Amino acid sequence: MIDLSHIKPVPGVYIFKDAHGHILYVGKAVNLVRRVKQYLQKENTLSPKTVLLISQMYSVSTIETTSEFDALLLEAKLIGQYKPKYNSIAKDDKSPLYVCLTLSEALPRVLYLRGKQLGATKIHKQDRVFGPFQSSRVARQLMRDLRRSVPYCTQKRRNGSACFYTHLGLCSPCPSSIAKLPQNKTLTHQYRQNIFRLKDILSGNAPVVMKKMEREMNQLANRNAFEQAEIKKQQIQALYQLFSRHYDVSFYTDRPDAMILMGKRQLDALAQILDIPIPHRIECVDISNTGGALATGSLVVAQDGILDTSAYRRFRIRTLTSPNDVGMIEEVVLRRFTHSEWPKPDLLIIDGGKPQLSRALAVLWRMNIGVSVISLAKRREEIYTPKGRISLPLTSPALHLVQRLRDEAHRFALSYHRKLRNTRAFVTINRT
Repeated sequence: MIDLSHIKPVPGVYIFKDAHGHILYVGKAVNLVRRVKQYLQKENTLSPKTVLLISQMYSVSTIETTSEFDALLLEAKLIGQYKPKYNSIAKDDKSPLYVCLTLSEALPRVLYLRGKQLGATKIHKQDRVFGPFQSSRVARQLMRDLRRSVPYCTQKRRNGSACFYTHLGLCSPCPSSIAKLPQNKTLTHQYRQNIFRLKDILSGNAPVVMKKMEREMNQLANRNAFEQAEIKKQQIQALYQLFSRHYDVSFYTDRPDAMILMGKRQLDALAQILDIPIPHRIECVDISNTGGALATGSLVVAQDGILDTSAYRRFRIRTLTSPNDVGMIEEVVLRRFTHSEWPKPDLLIIDGGKPQLSRALAVLWRMNIGVSVISLAKRREEIYTPKGRISLPLTSPALHLVQRLRDEAHRFALSYHRKLRNTRAFVTINRT
């Protein structure tokens, strides 16, 4: 019987091995324990290939990550390193997807190649190939998201006429425009720089790229090029939203205690910035609603920086039916702290700005409960405290922790809100 007691309900990578310790399969998951359990269900619900894999599996090990994206990069790295037998048997008989950057070309291209295509394509030694990505959907979505921060072209090359995506800021400068200006080294350098930044990001070095872009933004502002500086700022913020909480994937493989070490580093930084004792138990509250209807609230919990899904709670908003995030925050905080049997948090995080923070503090004051409280505003990712506003660097471990909890609270609240909407839609359809 496979022992699953050591596996936690967190994002990460799972590794199946045979009795000799050989790696059979590597996969990623948003929830490791739930995904691994799916392999151990009744055989008549599994594909023949999976049944064969399970028959040879002797043990399973996991590597926890802070996010699904980190798990995606780590999965691709481990598959490329170990080339497990059963990863070559791709889902639905499709080869895994590779992302190729043709760095050997003056104006590099971004190519998506399946396994067979990769074998038939001449890859120059200067080109870079990333993958294999078992989920082509996730890989393509990742690359689409990246274009908001690091523009690149996906269209066929034309002479002189820029592609449509240039007008959306997703391809700048466009290689088709550069093609008619072969002597314009500045634009060629700018486009190549974008592709090399893609290379760095896909290698797990997003924080380094963000630091370089911040320097460029400041240089533009110092030269009074404010319009260009604002564009650069928007690109940084988009990249920040996508990657600021991610780390070089080698961190997970080099350090068996990576998650513990990361949590300690983030907690220490947060305690120092807020001038409070280390908050071992942190709770975060968020609201999800559509025009006030079927509004929900969520409470997520982290213990020593690690998410504790068993302590999550969700709330159906009872007192309000129109959009009022501040009032809904008040209701959720009030209902949460009427449960004296729940462990008291060392720090409470509220999704929102100063108004949401003020309302939460007022509730706690009326209930005579002493808890450190902060809020995180989405627009500028600024932290509000009872003493004022704090703007942290993009690479701050403290900000990464607060954002991770805020994002998890948002995901949990939204999932409940969607469930209620879907239930209402189902009932309405069956009544007609």
